[in-house]
Order: sequence, then structure tokens, then C-alpha cells
Amino acid sequence: MFFYEGQSCPVCGKHFGENDDIVTCPQCGCPHHRECWMQEGHCHFAADHGTERQWAVGAAQPKKEPAVSVVRCPNCGGENPEFAEICGHCGRDLDSIDWSEKEPEPSAQQYTPHSHAAPPPFNTSFQAPFQVGVQDPYGGVPRTEEIDGITVDEIVELVGPNSAYYLPQFLHMSRTGKKVSWNGAGFLLPHNWLLFRKNLLWGILASVLWCILWAVNYGLYFVADSPASLPLETQKLVLLISSLAFLVEILLRLAVGLFGNYAYMQLILDKARKLRTNPQPQYNRSFRVSGGTSFALALLPYALPFLLTYCLLLFAPIP
Repeated sequence: MFFYEGQSCPVCGKHFGENDDIVTCPQCGCPHHRECWMQEGHCHFAADHGTERQWAVGAAQPKKEPAVSVVRCPNCGGENPEFAEICGHCGRDLDSIDWSEKEPEPSAQQYTPHSHAAPPPFNTSFQAPFQVGVQDPYGGVPRTEEIDGITVDEIVELVGPNSAYYLPQFLHMSRTGKKVSWNGAGFLLPHNWLLFRKNLLWGILASVLWCILWAVNYGLYFVADSPASLPLETQKLVLLISSLAFLVEILLRLAVGLFGNYAYMQLILDKARKLRTNPQPQYNRSFRVSGGTSFALALLPYALPFLLTYCLLLFAPIP
């Protein structure tokens, strides 16, 4: 049986092997590699000879603690642990370490997969928002990327919820110059989606158009309540107006569904450029207030028809 099995050299810290050239201290019996002994010229624990701290077989020896790396916050200068992503002093995002660039530590046994396909630089599947991993708010986009001079950190802050879906879309449209991409929410609820994303200009225009279409359909419902009693020309006119209203509604849905993401990207970029002119103490707060989403604005178009109907019923003459 190997005499020094389980023991290690106090100088280099490596475990002894059966073929290692080992020498022992004549006073305390501590084993060393011959090269390590010649390197120091004496026993590693020479200063402890004759004391209670003298080396002995099986005694626990003090170990050197590994140096702990710290990350200094670029905003406040506070020190944070190496793996911290957010500063514990001011709350600013820290530049996380890209572990893919670090070389793996040498190991006796390393697992090598049979095949490894590198992931794409960012998500390229744009069929539906739920296909994007929700754990990464950047959707796989590197944090060093910029879109028209605006950093992805600013875009993520302004977009808010579901930024993992919109940020890859924005980067793809910026690189390719395309303005067309599909947004299912914009097609199903065009005016609600626009207002939900705080696109007030196009959201208000779409809501006004939707209210006009609602009023037309509401009026045609009363006119065509008894179509048999209407003249033939009037019936044709009602059918024509109803078909045109349906066509306009479909065109509105298609326009928002196809060009909604591009319009939203331009809105986010314009907001970021304007907010950069604000004083530094108000910068982060302005991003949170100006960006994000609003359920109240999304529900506003539903309140307008009910309010209009209530006013008509309230002031309509009683027969």
C-alpha cells in the first residue's frame, strides 16, 4: 500500500503519487516533493518546529483561501461579488462575465459531446412571442449591441414586459431594413395593443376609426332591423356600407399586424433619444414612466362606445 496515500505536498498542494520522488523532514516527518524541498531549501513548516503547530500526520493544516474577485460598479464605485449582476449599493446593472469566453479548467476526465451546434446570436423565430425564452429579457441579444445608436439596455428598459420578444425583432429589422413582421396581438386587437404599448398617436387614431366603424354597424343594425320593409335600393346601400366597414376593419387589423412592430420600434428609439436629454437624477425614473405598458389605456376604447350609447339613451326623446 502506498505510504503517503491521501497526503499532499505542502508547497505545491498536489497529492503524492506512487512514482513521485518524495523526501521527508527529519524533524517533523512532513513529506515534500524533492523539487519543492530544494525550491524552499528547508521544511515548509520549519517555523513551527518545536511548537504546538508542528506538522503531524492527520493534523489539519491551514489552507490558503482563494482570492475573491470583486466587480466595481461604474455608477457609484461600490464593490460587488464577482457573480453579481446588479449593484448592491445603487441598483445599477453590472456587466456580467461572459463565461463562454473563459477556458475550462484542466480535468482528468472531461465530457466531450458528440456534436455541438452553437446557438444563434439572437432569437430568429418570430412566429409568436411565447416561443422566446422568458428567463432572458434580452431574448439572446448580446448586451453590447446597439440599434441606431441606442443600447439594448435602454430598449429593454423602455419596452418592459415581453422585451425578450420585441428586442430580437427590432435587431432583425434594423439589420435587414425590413419593416414587415407579424404581430398576432396587433392583428386581433389593433387599437388595444397600440394603447397598451403607449403608442398614443397611432393608438388614438385606430381607436377613433374603430369607434366610427362601431357607430356605422350600430346604426345599420337599427336601419336593417326589418329589411323586408326597406326599399330595394336602401337594402343595397346598407349591404354596401356594411361590406365597406368590414373591409376597413380587416385592413386596419392587417396594417397593425404587419407594421406594428416597426412602428413600435421607431417609438421606442424616439423616446430613448428624447430621454437622453433629461438630467441624470431623472433619467432612470423617466425611462420607467415613459416606457412599459398600460392596461388602463388598453381598456379605454371599450369605455367610449358605452359612454356614447349611454348619452344617446339619456338624451334621446321618449316616444
